[in-house]
Amino acid sequence: MTGRAGRYTASGLRTSLLSVPGAVGAEAVGLRPVGEVMGCVVEHAGDLVPAMRRGYATALDRLRAEARDLGADGVLAIGCTVTRVSRTVREFVVLGTAVRAERGKRPQQPFTTGLSGPDVAKLLLAGWVPVTVAIGVDGGTAFDLAVADRRVEEVATPTELVTQVRAAARAEFLDAVHASGADGGLISATTLRTWRLGRTGVAAVASVLGTAVAKVHDGPAPTTAHGVLPLDDTRR
Repeated sequence: MTGRAGRYTASGLRTSLLSVPGAVGAEAVGLRPVGEVMGCVVEHAGDLVPAMRRGYATALDRLRAEARDLGADGVLAIGCTVTRVSRTVREFVVLGTAVRAERGKRPQQPFTTGLSGPDVAKLLLAGWVPVTVAIGVDGGTAFDLAVADRRVEEVATPTELVTQVRAAARAEFLDAVHASGADGGLISATTLRTWRLGRTGVAAVASVLGTAVAKVHDGPAPTTAHGVLPLDDTRR
């Protein structure tokens, strides 16, 4: 058992990062908060994109380990933050609230999701279940000798780079959804960071974060603002 989970167990106290509506929404569908869980890692980011993939994956694995130690069935409202410690070092932190199912069939391993308690309740009532947090990341660089001379008109090279990395990050997100065995994905956040490389270059890194979801039975239509992304042409 991890040190943090051991302290929770010994104290007999339960902590939660959920808001009051979030906790009530989770409890309404039989998900009782059992503790706040965290995963973190400090990564040397010499090669930024692989480092981001490793950082997110390691932090999420450590969050899941704490959830398992608490006997949880899932983790709700997961937030991911990346803090730049130095030019080549970044800290990855994921935080969420572990919950235990009070009724129904318990999953073999804890599910993870960035969705709030009310959104998870809507999802379950609509016949879907969260499976795992899915993340797609991509980045690249491009150079154009004319970049420094164009002040008003669109510059094709940076535009093409941003379009490519966004599309590749989205494709990697969908690959992660496929790999989890889910039926679709709910995107909760997209990020894009760009910066200049000297006078003629530009770099870009894009990320897509969301939740892979699986269909378990038919239910009423969900009333959430998030959209289910179909993985083939037959689902609408």
